[in-house]
Amino acid sequence: MIRVYKIVALLVVGFTFMACPADDSPSSEPLRDYQEVYDEELVEIENFLDTHYVTVDADFNTTFTEIPDGGTQTPISEMPELTHIPVTLNDVDYKVYYLRLNEGNNENPTALDSVYSSYKGQLLDKTVFDHASTPIWFKLEEVIPAWGKIFPLFKTGDFVENTSTGIVSYSGYGAGVMFVPSGLGYFNIEKALIPAYSPLIFTFSLKRLRYRDHDGDKILSKYEYGPDLAEEAIDTDGDDYYDYLDVDDDADGVLTKEEVKFTYVDGTVTKTGYYPYTGKSTDDPLTPYDDRRGIPRKFTGPIVPPSTLPSPASDDSDFTDATRLRRHLDKTCKPPYTN
Repeated sequence: MIRVYKIVALLVVGFTFMACPADDSPSSEPLRDYQEVYDEELVEIENFLDTHYVTVDADFNTTFTEIPDGGTQTPISEMPELTHIPVTLNDVDYKVYYLRLNEGNNENPTALDSVYSSYKGQLLDKTVFDHASTPIWFKLEEVIPAWGKIFPLFKTGDFVENTSTGIVSYSGYGAGVMFVPSGLGYFNIEKALIPAYSPLIFTFSLKRLRYRDHDGDKILSKYEYGPDLAEEAIDTDGDDYYDYLDVDDDADGVLTKEEVKFTYVDGTVTKTGYYPYTGKSTDDPLTPYDDRRGIPRKFTGPIVPPSTLPSPASDDSDFTDATRLRRHLDKTCKPPYTN
């Protein structure tokens, strides 16, 4: 079924088949059978992994070298860092190999989010077709499919900015290499140095990320799409608008962002805030509101500070119970709210 979005701007959300910007206009070759092409390319990719070794420097830059006759270097195919995931697209079950050079320390993006990445793109003959040593922001929805599958397997690290020079230093960030069949890349598109039907190698690092809110309803899209970004996104009210693109998730006539709003007093000033989808594990004493409270269910009890509640606290579970029906998804629950 074709979905019609409630927000006109979101009509342009699509897939660009681009992993990185380029000035050249693409051309295309006649369309071939996806399975036939993949069967050929899997042999090429696995042969590359069997016949090459990789050297990695302290910044996770990579150099691929063919193992000479009689060489004792460890082929990529035998590295413990090499693994693969299954990806199904266009009725083809792909095996996507990747090297986990460093997992990262902090947060994983989802395929709906933006990543700040440095990268190098190569063909199997090691021709470099693109390179960004300085990180660039990418929306994972707008790049080749493989990026949206592999980047979420890595985490961001830490960064420190030198206030006098403006130079940002990164540490502990995720870094890896993905080996991409053309069916998860450009397929029959020929662009710049990339011939049609070319498997690709991307060495990349995940420096930072931005969680996105596609419909601006104050709930991150990663919470509204569904568990593990299931193939079919969530449509709570069955109105043919996915929740992450729906400004009224339960079709009760009240905008979602109004249902997740609360007010609090900061000194003598009444201000507005928005409940996080899930509250923090500990309260930040510097904020005048309780950070532990996520979006509540339809509230039925008195408001008391969680610190004064017994454990378990029945009324506080209105904010914290993992299985609760949050009020923006409950069309029987409308403002005005007591909390």
